[in-house]
Amino acid sequence: MMLTWRTAAPSPWRLARRMLRPAAAPIELSERRYGFLPARFRHQGALHRIASVERIWEAYGRGARADRRYFAVRCADARRCTLFQDLRAGTWHVQW
Repeated sequence: MMLTWRTAAPSPWRLARRMLRPAAAPIELSERRYGFLPARFRHQGALHRIASVERIWEAYGRGARADRRYFAVRCADARRCTLFQDLRAGTWHVQW
């Protein structure tokens, strides 16, 4: 039996990277810039101000519309994190 890319198991490196990735935590987005970019969010009771948005990209699922919109950001306290918006559910999450 010949395995194709659809039926083959993921590589061990991809599995390890997926397992080491921190789980996304839900956040409350309290302010936006230009009605689109995140400017301030609350995570576990602490308010974080975003100093800069460094990168924006989208992830597509099975449909033609994007499922998630990602933002690589730098907070005012110089910490970097990735915020993502679940476009189907309308929720926001953070990965440190």
